[in-house]
Amino acid sequence: MGVLNRVINILILLAAIAAAVFSYLLFSKREKLVNGWTQMASAITVAAKTLDDGGVSGTSAVRDLPEAKLKHTNSDELGLILPKLKENISKVVTQRNDLSDSIRSAAKTLSINEVDDKYLKSVSSYKEQERAFQKGVEDFRKNRDSVSNEYSKTFKLFGAKVSAEDLNSSKTYRSAITRGNLKVKDVLDRRDTYLSFLKQTAKAAGVPVPKVEDVGYRDELTKMVNAVRAKKNELAKTKKQLVAEQKNSEVLKGKLTVTSKSLKNKTKENLAQDNEIKRLNNILSKDNTLEIPKKLLTAKDPECYKYVKGIVEYIDKDYGFITINIGKNYSFVQEYGTKPNRVFFPLQTGKIMTVMRNPKLPNELFIAKIIVTKVDDNSSVCNIISRNAETTMQEGDLVYFTDEDIERAMNAKPGKAKK
Repeated sequence: MGVLNRVINILILLAAIAAAVFSYLLFSKREKLVNGWTQMASAITVAAKTLDDGGVSGTSAVRDLPEAKLKHTNSDELGLILPKLKENISKVVTQRNDLSDSIRSAAKTLSINEVDDKYLKSVSSYKEQERAFQKGVEDFRKNRDSVSNEYSKTFKLFGAKVSAEDLNSSKTYRSAITRGNLKVKDVLDRRDTYLSFLKQTAKAAGVPVPKVEDVGYRDELTKMVNAVRAKKNELAKTKKQLVAEQKNSEVLKGKLTVTSKSLKNKTKENLAQDNEIKRLNNILSKDNTLEIPKKLLTAKDPECYKYVKGIVEYIDKDYGFITINIGKNYSFVQEYGTKPNRVFFPLQTGKIMTVMRNPKLPNELFIAKIIVTKVDDNSSVCNIISRNAETTMQEGDLVYFTDEDIERAMNAKPGKAKK
C-alpha cells in the first residue's frame, strides 16, 4: 500500500510538472498569438488609413475598420468588419482600372501608341507608362500650339484678329475659327470679284484676258499691263490725229462757208439764167413746148451715151456673135432750141451694151448683154456675154447704153477699133 501511494504521488508530481510545463508553453504561444494579432490589427489600421489618405480617396476604411474592434478580444465581430477592408480595396482597384482605361483611351485619342492599359495596372511598369503618356501629351500639346500659332498667323494675313490662345481654348476656339473663316471668305470673294472685273476690263480695253488662275499669273498681268499701255499710246496717238483732224475740219468749215456763199451766189446766177432761158423759150416758142437742153453736147460729154441707139442687124448662131448698125461714123442730133446740134460719137471696142425688146412698153423684155469687139464705119461686131436663157435674140432688137453701161463705159479706158 505504501508503494502504491508513492507511485501515485510520483505520477501526480509528474503530472503537475507536465501541467506546469504545458502551462508555460501555452502562455508563451498565447503571448505570440496576441502580439501577432496586435501587429495584424495595426497593419490593417495602417492600410485603412493609407486607403483613405486622410479622406481624399473617398473610401471609409478607417471608419469601417476601427482599431478597437480589431483587437483579439473582439474576435466574434471580426467576421462582420473584415469584409469592409475588401470592399474599400475593391473600390481603389476599380478606381485604378477606370483611370487606366481612361488614360489608355485618351492615349488612343491622342495617337500615343506607347501606352498599354495592361502595363498601366502593373505596379512595376506603370511609372514607365505614365512617363510615356506624359511625353505623348506634351508632344501633342506642342503640336497643337504650333498648329494654333500657324493658323493664327494665317488668319492675321487675312486681317482676322485670332490669337493662338483663342484657338487653344475650348470656350473660344469655335468663335475664333468662325472669325478667321469669315475673313478668309471675304478675301476670296474680293479676289473673285477682282478677277471678274479684271477680265471685263481686259475685254473692254480690247486686250487678251489674262490667265490669272495659273501659277504664271504675274507674267499674265504684266502682258495685260503692257497691252493696255500700248492701247493707251495708240489712243494718245489717235487723239493727236483727232485734234489735227478737228483743226483741219475747222479750216474746211471755213472753206465750206466761203464755198457755200459762192454756191449761193452761183445758184442765184443759175436761177437767173434759168429764168432767162424760160423767157427766151417763150420768145422762140409761143406755145411753150420747146425746151432747150441745159448743155450743148460735144463728143467728149458722157451724156452722149444716152443718145446712142441701134438695132441688131445679123445673128451668127454658129459662132455666137452679132452685128449692129452702129460704127465709127455714128452720129446723133441734139435738138437745141430751133437749131439741131449734130454730134459725131464713134463707137469704141470694149464697151458693153444692152439688147432689149419693146423698151418703155408694158411687155418690155431684156434680151442680152453684149461687148463690142470690132468696129467698122457703119457697123460693129459684138460678142454675147450674158443673156436671158428663155428668150431668143431677133434681128431688129434695140441696142443701147443703160445707166449701168454708161457708168462702166465712163470708167473704162477707151479701146481702138479693129479694122
